[in-house]
Amino acid sequence: MNSLRRRLDEMCGGMPTYPLVVLFLLFFFDEFDTAAFNVLAPNIRDEYHLTTAAFGLIVVLNLTVILLLAVPVGFYGDRLPRRKLVIAGAIIAGVFSFATGLAPVLFLLIVFRFGNGIGRLLNDSIHTSLLADYYKPYDRPRVFGAHRNAVYFGTIVGSASAGLAAAIAGWRAAFVILVVPIVLTALLGATKLRDPVRGGTDDPDAALAAEQEEPVTFAEARRILFSIKTLKRQYAAWFFLGAGLIPLAYLLPLFLEKDFGVNELGRGVIGAINAAATFIGIQLAGRWTLGWMAKGMGEPLKRAGLALGFVGIGIFAIAVSPALAMVIAIGLVTSFVVGFFFPPFYATQALVSPARVRTLSFTFGSLFLVAGVWLLYFIPGFAALADSRGNRWGLAVTAPYGIICGLVLRSGHKHVADDTTRAMSLLAMTAELRRERLDAAAGTGSLLMCRGVEVAYDQVQVLFGVDMVVRPGECVALLGTNGAGKSTLLKAISGVVDPIGGAIFFEGRDITHSDGVATTKAGVIQVPGGKAVFPTLTVGEHLRAGGWLYRDDPKYLEAAVKEVFDIFPRLLERKDQMAGNLSGGEQQMLALGMAFIAKPKLLMIDELSLGLAPTIVEMLLGIVRRIQESGTAIILVEQSINVALTVADRAYFMEKGEVRFEGSTAELLERDDIVRSVFLEGASKTNGKEKSPASAVSSNGKHDRTAELSEKPVVLDVRA
Repeated sequence: MNSLRRRLDEMCGGMPTYPLVVLFLLFFFDEFDTAAFNVLAPNIRDEYHLTTAAFGLIVVLNLTVILLLAVPVGFYGDRLPRRKLVIAGAIIAGVFSFATGLAPVLFLLIVFRFGNGIGRLLNDSIHTSLLADYYKPYDRPRVFGAHRNAVYFGTIVGSASAGLAAAIAGWRAAFVILVVPIVLTALLGATKLRDPVRGGTDDPDAALAAEQEEPVTFAEARRILFSIKTLKRQYAAWFFLGAGLIPLAYLLPLFLEKDFGVNELGRGVIGAINAAATFIGIQLAGRWTLGWMAKGMGEPLKRAGLALGFVGIGIFAIAVSPALAMVIAIGLVTSFVVGFFFPPFYATQALVSPARVRTLSFTFGSLFLVAGVWLLYFIPGFAALADSRGNRWGLAVTAPYGIICGLVLRSGHKHVADDTTRAMSLLAMTAELRRERLDAAAGTGSLLMCRGVEVAYDQVQVLFGVDMVVRPGECVALLGTNGAGKSTLLKAISGVVDPIGGAIFFEGRDITHSDGVATTKAGVIQVPGGKAVFPTLTVGEHLRAGGWLYRDDPKYLEAAVKEVFDIFPRLLERKDQMAGNLSGGEQQMLALGMAFIAKPKLLMIDELSLGLAPTIVEMLLGIVRRIQESGTAIILVEQSINVALTVADRAYFMEKGEVRFEGSTAELLERDDIVRSVFLEGASKTNGKEKSPASAVSSNGKHDRTAELSEKPVVLDVRA
């Protein structure tokens, strides 16, 4: 006993062992039920007079509904106390497992199995997330391996016990006996199990600060997960795994019963032996995963992918084996290799998944499992092969999917290191930005912070690690050459495009993967260059649309629209005209008027002066200054250095998707290499003739910032 305790203490790295023991036992009894159902599948099929295809359809339909529910369970698992969900799941699973043994008709059997599946789902989907927060990253491979062993202990005991119970008292007895140990274990968990802080074992201080933030919305969580390249490969692999794995739950026991005449006791023994082989594989993989990580962060995922590929080959070999002894031998080897999948896979997924969406990360793959089993197995008609051509054909067609799944999963190894770094830094950044938000409330912190932002369109990367800070109430000019990525950065901030890397925080809140609606509600408003109006809507309709956030406050909208008409009398004259009939300057007035009504905290204007006369530009700048004076921060992307530096406090210069300069506008003007070689050279080309750079620079080599805007500005085509 002392030896076991020492091993547990060593495995858990000095952290409490109680959570692992409780979750292990809950998982054990869940798998006891599942193993019993798999072993007794032929008995249950015969009890209700079903064909193999019909029985398989019922099993897969049940799994489909349960797996689809895994996503909302994972989402709420990142928002609600996970301990309570786990305890509730255990009790639900136990009660419906008991009811399975009493089901008098097929309909009730389906209902009871669905209820058991819901209870199991609450356990399975949340356990891994809890363990990741109970134990440190270094210890997780062994912890995950030990927890996953519960599946195979449960399968060993469940398979053998179910076979024995069915042989003695019928198949129903195997389910009736489960309710007592499950409920007792759940009560043990309810008394002592505690909810850990999400990310507490990654960075305790940052996790405590992040715990105070609002939970991530589902839309943001989904975009976060799909921005992680490793997870995208895992989810793609799951699509093929659904077709290769789920049908095996009923095909293998039916294959043993029909093709080799193995009774329930024999199937139970074979299932127990195979589970023992998997258990040994998990033990070894749990020990070796840390060594694989030492060779490279992506090495464990390589091994997990290779294991799945080998399993696909093993399933095919079982399908074509002529003798039972050969089936058992190949099954043992295949089951052993299965064990090499779990510890490296779950350790990798825990590392690359941000702590605040980790539970959803572990459950999101269920959508792809469901899609795979239906689109690649049932809809093409492969499920009917077991009835029409025999169980061997039913097994054989699943084998290629396992191989493909392994290859796709293995291909994700090259992204693991970067994704792990990003996930680990996100907690610290959340905590830092929480402090920044508190400072911002006092007027000393940042309103917007971009850290290492990366954006790509398909396979073409446009932004490379862009950093930018905007403080409350300041105006920042964003300058750069044509194609530098300025407009793309604005789109990333406003949620129009989803970054593939880095983080964006607004008022201390992570909006990296927020969509346009969420960022607008947060107070981020963008005026896109040349595309800010709808040609077939009138001016009045535009202004009403601009106030959609305040549609329940008609008094404010009426006052705001009146103020816009006071600032821009031309818009009042054209109130009922379609925007497509307005001049370019009038369209920009309308766009700024809509932004004004929205009461932005951050206003981003893309190319305000593009194609407009200087007098019109000066008029537009009036409302920009007015918006800023009300406390709104502004990012101004400009093609005219004169205009940008007239209103901006600070400036960023971008080139080829990176920030080359950041500082005050006065410091920018000291940089002759930027002003002269980029802007003035661009101006001479835009004007169609060579122009001496000195013509726009004072005698001391500095730009004359006091030039009146009534003079023709240096208008440059440097659109992003």
